[in-house]
Amino acid sequence: MTRTKLGLMGLCAAVLGLLALNASGAQAEGKWLILVTPGGVVRTGEELPATLELEKDKGPEGLEHYVLHTEILKIKVLFLCTDIKLVNAKIFGAAAIGKGPGEEKESKILFSGCETFLNGVLSPECPPTDPADGKGFIVTKPLHGLAALHELAGGAKDDIIKVLPDEGQTLVVPVFPPACPIGTSVAISGELALQDCEKLALTHLVKHLLSIFEPLTKLWAISNTPEHVVTILGSAWAKLGGIHAGMQWSLSSL
Repeated sequence: MTRTKLGLMGLCAAVLGLLALNASGAQAEGKWLILVTPGGVVRTGEELPATLELEKDKGPEGLEHYVLHTEILKIKVLFLCTDIKLVNAKIFGAAAIGKGPGEEKESKILFSGCETFLNGVLSPECPPTDPADGKGFIVTKPLHGLAALHELAGGAKDDIIKVLPDEGQTLVVPVFPPACPIGTSVAISGELALQDCEKLALTHLVKHLLSIFEPLTKLWAISNTPEHVVTILGSAWAKLGGIHAGMQWSLSSL
C-alpha cells in the first residue's frame, strides 16, 4: 500500500487556505471512539478523554528523517529531524484534539534531532534552537485539531484532521543563532490537514498512520508566494498513551 507523506510542521506524511478555515470558524464533526475491552465496550472521547501520542514511522516506506524544505533569501533551505512528539494533546468530544475537554487549544508538535542544510550543505551555524527545549528542536506554536469530512472532486470523501493554530496563521517559528545567513527566525504559516493514509480512520486500531492531506494543505515561509512554498515529508503513527495505552480507537462515521 502506498503511503502519502506527512506534511507537518510546520505532523500522516503533512494546517490551511483552500477552505479558508480559521480557528474561530472551524467545527469538528463526529466523535472519537475508544474500544475499552475486547468484548466490544466502546466509549466516546467525551466519556473517556485520552492522551494522544505520536510514534515515528519506521516501516518499509517510512522516511529516516522528517523533512521540511523551502527557499529563503534565494537560499534553498532543508530541515532534517530525527523524531517527532505530541505535547499536551488529548482526544475528546466533538472529534477534537487539544489540552482536554472544553479546551481545544495548547497542543504542540515537537521535532527533535533537527539540522539545517543550506543549498544542500549542512550548516553548523544554523542549528534550530528552541528557547525552551534547546539545540536541535523545532516546536510548533500552540495548536489544536478538529476532525472533519472533506468531499473531493467526483464525490469521493475523506475523513481528515484539520490542524489549526490557536491564534492567527503561524504554525511554527524555527529559531537560529545570530550567525545564520537566513536570519534568526523564520515564520512558517498557512494551512495543514492530515489523514489516515491507510484509509482506516473509521476502523478500531491501536495505531493509525497519519500523513499530510495535500488538497487542504498549503504552507509557506515568510510570505505566501511561490518561491516560499514549504513542503514537509514524513509520516507518524498516532496512538493512545497513559492509562489508555494499547487501546484501540477510531473516528465515528461523519
